[in-house]
Amino acid sequence: MIGPLAALLAAIITAFADLRPVLQYTMVFLLVVIAVASIYVVFGSHVISVWRKIRITIKHHLLVKKYFNQFSMFVDRLSEFSQDSRCDTLPYAFAKMENIPPEFRHPRSLMYDLTNFLTLFKEWMKKFPKRDFPLLIEWFESILCIYNNQLVLEPFRQVRNMDQNKLTRYEKEEYEKNREHYVRFLQDYENFARAINRSAGKTIARAYFDKPSTLSNGNARTAEGAPSQSSNQTGKANE
Repeated sequence: MIGPLAALLAAIITAFADLRPVLQYTMVFLLVVIAVASIYVVFGSHVISVWRKIRITIKHHLLVKKYFNQFSMFVDRLSEFSQDSRCDTLPYAFAKMENIPPEFRHPRSLMYDLTNFLTLFKEWMKKFPKRDFPLLIEWFESILCIYNNQLVLEPFRQVRNMDQNKLTRYEKEEYEKNREHYVRFLQDYENFARAINRSAGKTIARAYFDKPSTLSNGNARTAEGAPSQSSNQTGKANE
C-alpha cells in the first residue's frame, strides 16, 4: 500500500504545477482518500478491537460498582447456610428427622468442603480482575447448585417419598421455618440475577433455581410449581 501511495504522491508533486486547478483538487482529494483508506485497513481492525475491549472493561467496571456489594451479601448468606453449627438451615432440619436415610440427614463431608471452598472463594473475591465478574458469578452459582441439589432437594425427595405420619409435628414445623428462610434467599438471588442481566444486556446470572416445597400428604412438590412423581402417578392411575 505504501508503494502506490508514494508513487501517486511523487506524480502529484511532479505534475501539480502544470495541472489545471480542477485536476489539482481532484488529485489532492484522491490522495486523501487513499491515505485514509490505507490507515483504516492497517490500523482500523486493531482500533475497533481495542475500543470494544475498552467498552467491555467499562461495562464490567460499572457492573462491579453497582452490584458487587450485593453479590458479596449472597456469598455471605450461602456461607451461613453451609455452617454445620447453625440451626436455621434445611440440612439441620433434615438432620433432626430420624426416619430418613442417615446419608441424607447430614452429609457432613460435603458441608465441610463447601464451607472451606466458600472461605477461599471470599478471599479470592478481594483480588479478582473486574473483567472476571461474570466468571465470579458463574463459580458462585456452581457452588449454590451443589448445595441446593445435594443438601436440600435430595433430602427433600426422601422426605416426600416417605410416610408423612412418621414425621413429628416439631420436625415439620422446623422444616417449614427453615424452608421459608432458604426459599426467600433463593428468590432474592433470582431478583438480583434478573437485575444484573438487564444491566449487562445479556444473561450472566441464573434467574431460576428449583426450590423445596411444603410437606403435605399427596401434595408435596420437588420444586415450586413442579408436580411430584407421586401426584403424576396418581393422575395416571385415575386415567
